[in-house]
Formats: sequence, C-alpha cells, structure tokens
Amino acid sequence: MRNSLILLLFLCSCTSTQTSKPVDLITPEKMLEEVTFLASDAMQGRYYRSKEARIAANHIAETWKNAGLVPLPRQSSMYLLVDDVLASPNVAAMFKGSGSEYVLITAHYDHLKPRKSGKDKIYNGADDNASGTAALLLIADALSKLHTTPEASIVLVAFTGEEAGFVGSEHFASTAPIPMSQIRGLINLDMISRGEQNTIFLEGAPSAPRISLAISRANDKVNLNIVKNRHPDWLYRSDQAPFLEQGVPSVFLSVEDHEDYHRVTDHTEKIMPDLAAKTAQLTFLAAIDLAGGVP
Repeated sequence: MRNSLILLLFLCSCTSTQTSKPVDLITPEKMLEEVTFLASDAMQGRYYRSKEARIAANHIAETWKNAGLVPLPRQSSMYLLVDDVLASPNVAAMFKGSGSEYVLITAHYDHLKPRKSGKDKIYNGADDNASGTAALLLIADALSKLHTTPEASIVLVAFTGEEAGFVGSEHFASTAPIPMSQIRGLINLDMISRGEQNTIFLEGAPSAPRISLAISRANDKVNLNIVKNRHPDWLYRSDQAPFLEQGVPSVFLSVEDHEDYHRVTDHTEKIMPDLAAKTAQLTFLAAIDLAGGVP
C-alpha cells in the first residue's frame, strides 16, 4: 500500500511537471510584485541620471543573470553604457539561439525625476513604464524554462533615458551591438497595465507582417482584445522609433494615455496586473514564434 501511494504521488508530480508551461510563469501576482518594487517611493521615479535608476538597472541585470540569460555577443557585461556619462546604462541580455539572427523585446525602465514641491513629489511611473520593465523580468523567467534552442536569439533590452528623448534606444540603434540587419523583429512594451479590461493596442503591424502574424497566433492562446493601427503616430513616441528609422521591423504594444500619464498619481494600486501579465504572455509567445525552432 505504501509503495502504491509513493508511485501515485510520483506520477502526479510528473503529470504536473509535464503540463506546466513556461508561459504560465508569467502571472498577475508576479507582475504586481515587480511593479510594486520598481514604482515604490524608494525608487524616486527612476530618473535616468539618478542612483535609483542604477538600482533598477542592477535589479534587471541580476534577475536576468539568475534566469540564465547571457550578455550580447562580444560584450562582457549586460550593462551597455550610453554617451551621457551621468546616465544609467542600457541593460541587455539574451537567450541564445542556434543561428545568427535576433528577436528583440524591449522596454524603458526610466521615468521622471521628483518635482520640487507638492505633497506628493514622486513620479512613480507604475504604468509608465514599470509595467513594461516588469514584463521583461517575467519573460526572462519563462525563457529560462525553455528546453529547446530557438533559431534566433531572443534579446531583452531595458532602455535608459526614454523620457529624455530616447537616449538609450538611440545609442543602441546607432552603435549596433548586434547588427541591425540581423534583427528579425522588435516588440516594444511601454505602458501595458491601464485602460479597458483585457485590451491592448498594437501599432506597426502593417509594416511588420511577420511580427503581426506571430502576435495573432500567440493571441489564440492568450485571448486579448488587440486594437490594431488606431494610433500610428505612437510609433515615433517610444523606443521603437530609432529602430524603425534603420529599417528594423518593429511593433509597439501599449495602452492609451490616461489621467495619470506623466503625473505623480501613476501609482501601483491603479495598474491592472492581469492585463500586463497577459500582454507579457502574448509577447513571450510571439517572440518564440518569431525566433523559430521551439514547438
């Protein structure tokens, strides 16, 4: 009887392991936990020239290192310095593929410096863009559980200085630590946790059909309401813009501007963790599709 019970427990354990999928690691609970840290008052808004931005960069790099991601080719570190010596660095790492091409998932981790007066001085930036940054952290955890090597390397990049005029993304695109011609596609996440329930906006799909198809296939499993091509001007309002200018197929996932956009009231308790988590799941599955080689 005792041996039978042990066998039953073993089989149940095996079944649980077999049915668990990497994408299931991306949960609203983990999303909320990461956003809570990044958008806390202690982080002072993560202004790109602040010590708190460097704390955020360290947290990102450490999380990716623990997930088994590695620096980009010919780089000894996940930290990529930009031209501004006062700025925190870009942070970049990859889940290595078998080939020479890349799929990029990006988000900016900076926000705004505290204002000088008022009861609430801190621009916490929970939606903008602790939500997109948290997605990168959860996606890394999911990547760590893949057991098949994709054809293209999946690269995660957390940009500095987006709020200061694309400081990080401009530098990355112009210095090309990986060849721009070898990027299959880029998905940028900026503000993914507010608005209508279960609704995310997708811009850039007509010019990036391969990415659009991958997102559509991923959404068969995620079931988001994806509003396409409503705001084409958004394509030049975030970090995908420097890549588009170099001909890299790129899309942008975001929510519409809300009453707390660039205000000190962009607090964690106002985000929709389920929306952010589903958007991160969508991005993870689409990136795997784009990278190829993983069933």
